[in-house]
Amino acid sequence: RVIKMGNCFIPGFPFNKKENQPTVSHIDALSSTYRTDGGHNCVGPEKSYRSCNIQDCPEGSKDFREEQCSQFDGTVFQGKLYKWLPYYGAENPCELNCMPRGENFFYRHRRAVVDGTPCHPGRRDVCVDGVCKRLGCDNMLESPQQEDPCLQCGGSGQTCHRVQNSFSVRDLPTGYNQMFIIPVGATTISIRETVATRNYLAIKNLRGEYYLNGHWVIDFSRATPVAGTMLYYQRGAEGDNVPETIIGRGPTTEPLVVELISQEPNQGVQYEFYLPNGRSREGYYWSYGSWSACSRECGSGYQSRLVFCTIDNESYPDYLCASLPRPQTNRTCNPQPCPQTRSWRTGEWNACSVTCGGGSQIRRVECISQDATGPRVVEDATCAAYAEAPPSLQTCNMHKCAEYRASRWSACSVTCGSGQQTRDITCIGSGGMRLEETSCSTLHRPLAVRPCEMAVCPRTISWHVGDASTSCGSGTRDRQVICSDQDGNLYPAENCLANPKPSTVERCNTQPCYSPQGEHKTGLGCPYGPAPTPARPSCIQTRYPAPSCHYPVVVEVTYGVCLRAFVWVYGCCRDGVTAAQGPNREGCVEYVAPIGRNGDNAVQCRRTTYGCCYDRTSVANGPNGEGCPNPPNHSKQQTHYYKLKSGFVDLLFFLNHMWICPVQTHSETLGCR
Repeated sequence: RVIKMGNCFIPGFPFNKKENQPTVSHIDALSSTYRTDGGHNCVGPEKSYRSCNIQDCPEGSKDFREEQCSQFDGTVFQGKLYKWLPYYGAENPCELNCMPRGENFFYRHRRAVVDGTPCHPGRRDVCVDGVCKRLGCDNMLESPQQEDPCLQCGGSGQTCHRVQNSFSVRDLPTGYNQMFIIPVGATTISIRETVATRNYLAIKNLRGEYYLNGHWVIDFSRATPVAGTMLYYQRGAEGDNVPETIIGRGPTTEPLVVELISQEPNQGVQYEFYLPNGRSREGYYWSYGSWSACSRECGSGYQSRLVFCTIDNESYPDYLCASLPRPQTNRTCNPQPCPQTRSWRTGEWNACSVTCGGGSQIRRVECISQDATGPRVVEDATCAAYAEAPPSLQTCNMHKCAEYRASRWSACSVTCGSGQQTRDITCIGSGGMRLEETSCSTLHRPLAVRPCEMAVCPRTISWHVGDASTSCGSGTRDRQVICSDQDGNLYPAENCLANPKPSTVERCNTQPCYSPQGEHKTGLGCPYGPAPTPARPSCIQTRYPAPSCHYPVVVEVTYGVCLRAFVWVYGCCRDGVTAAQGPNREGCVEYVAPIGRNGDNAVQCRRTTYGCCYDRTSVANGPNGEGCPNPPNHSKQQTHYYKLKSGFVDLLFFLNHMWICPVQTHSETLGCR
């Protein structure tokens, strides 16, 4: 079998990731074969890598991983626009993981970073085809040559000495507290919290200008040029329980003051760095900080840095270093031409049209075209082709100017039946401030009282006694007795038979009648003085010395005026209750009818209990003529008119034939005629 071997040819081409930035290029190995079995004549990997652009990058250059993340700035991500920063805490350091500024998550934008990107900040290793490769200090991949802590390639660390310590003061005032100073020329810098806390690390220069976490503005994890080197600050994503770290290669060109922003007890901060051996500066010398960010990303900008005179990590006036050449304080940067870009530019929102109740505010939105000549305003349609215009109008101050606020309803006012509940209603403004009721006058006021229904109350059914009649009659009077509940609802009498029914008749005028005894000259000028006030009204009591003599009556006098009364009445019976119907106690039980002149049955009438009827023959069965033919009608009141005269008043009294004694009385004897 004849086999014709083909030649391997290796067309190589460099791949530069960035001008003046150490990179990695590769060459592809292609084979051309004439073997009949279809196999390859070339043995080994298809790609081979080498380093290129191995010179140091200019001071102030942007971190290459940060530059790759920034390519996604302005790209809509889940409906939002973010500024992306590198995230160094992912498991695979050669993935392009970026974190939005101000958010607490990271996102893998690419499976692999660009070849030549450092795997870890501050270390000499690079990513090649998604795999972390060691880079020797001779800038050769997989080279065993490594830097010692003094930054000497292949050195043994004998040219410098380590400074290692920890800051362990536990109780610190809240805020910024100085821990230590990193001198000029420090290399292989490492600062770490021993455990995760709510405290933060901060760095400033001798003049008090902060490079990291100054003035309570806490940065996210990032690489930042400080003191002529790149410092890598790592604190994890928001919410991660990770100790903070700061690492840097050095050497530093100015003293750095490291502080702890204390919010809780310090658990310890460890730090170490290396300083050159036997290096001592006599007298004052110039020190300088890091270059600032370039003023423009393209089209030639400028950078500046702080230059100051120092000795023993202290800053002094510049004239003390006047004998030494002063380092440069300004320089140009990013001279490459700018690509033409178009973007929306927004202004600040103006004041809201109202302070409450819902208003609106507007802002200026314009399309900006950016090229080498600078920015200029163009038609909105130019930018609309790339991205939707931001809103120029929005609502504001949507909270109500004033509103009613109601407290919780109180408990029902009753434990059974129908009651009511109450609550407090107040007029509230923004921020919960209590306002006058007039501020809510245009609003509907919620109810402050409402009815409530509890369980049905148990009903108590019993006898209830009403008021008695005002007329006493013949010593008795009627009253109403009903069977009802506490609400006055009537029930049949059998519902109340558990208790005895009260009497419907009650006695009245049970006090003794008043009778004057002789002539008295006391009491408001009245002959007999005032009558004793009875506990309750009674009939008038008189004495009868002779059948033909009529006696005076005691008449009630309101306001104590003694009135002269021309009244013929007959007092009480012996029972002190029943009123006599004549001067001989007619109508009383003890009455004995006189012998009639016409031969009537006088003896028989005297022997009866109630005497004879008006026909003087029939025997009466009661004091009011009960049982008599044609008995008197007591349902009709017989009204007698008596005219009374006294000083200033003429009164007409309407007196019932059943006389009721007054409460307060005066009397006067008129005598017998």
